[in-house]
Amino acid sequence: MDFLLGLPEKSALLALMLIVEEASNTDIREQYGFTIDKRVRDRLVGSGYITARKSRELRGAFVHELTEAGWKQCREELAAATPSGVQKGYRLLFGLARALDGHLTRSRLEMADVFVPGRAAAVPTAPRAVDPEAEIRAAYDALVSRPGAWVNLSRLRDALPHLSRDEVDEALVRLNLEPWAYLIPEANQKTLSEADREAAVHVGGEDKHLLSIDRG
Repeated sequence: MDFLLGLPEKSALLALMLIVEEASNTDIREQYGFTIDKRVRDRLVGSGYITARKSRELRGAFVHELTEAGWKQCREELAAATPSGVQKGYRLLFGLARALDGHLTRSRLEMADVFVPGRAAAVPTAPRAVDPEAEIRAAYDALVSRPGAWVNLSRLRDALPHLSRDEVDEALVRLNLEPWAYLIPEANQKTLSEADREAAVHVGGEDKHLLSIDRG
């Protein structure tokens, strides 16, 4: 069943996202000051976003939990645009959610990396510091049989799947300023594959396809 999520449904989903595990209305009220009423619960269960069951331990009270579809919807909600006309507090919250969405995207993190059972509203840990120039030098060393040999940038990029295109491009441009690093175009352009052309970095007004590093 598809429907346009309203604020009560979005609030329920995000509360369950933050709590991570099964949560009763008492849990939600204690932490976030509201409850999931029957109308909202039925709509979210019907959509496949949550499950809800009566807990024998809680004397028949409902406990709720996000489904896989619910987690996916929460991820989409993090990137949602701020609705027009909302109060300042909500604008700040939507902005904060988009900042978190950007962090997840840039760091290649999944929801499960951040929202962990027993650690509600966890703050994402800083990703391991990456030095793209050092990563390029290490990849180059692994690809060559001797210092100073030429490596095609398409092979180099294939060896660095964890770095973005921009990270590699910017690092290559910086490396090209070093006296021991060289970027040159392929002399015989007819030998270039489409992948080779795509992997080139534009420096000094021309596309460079080959890298050599010889630090002596």
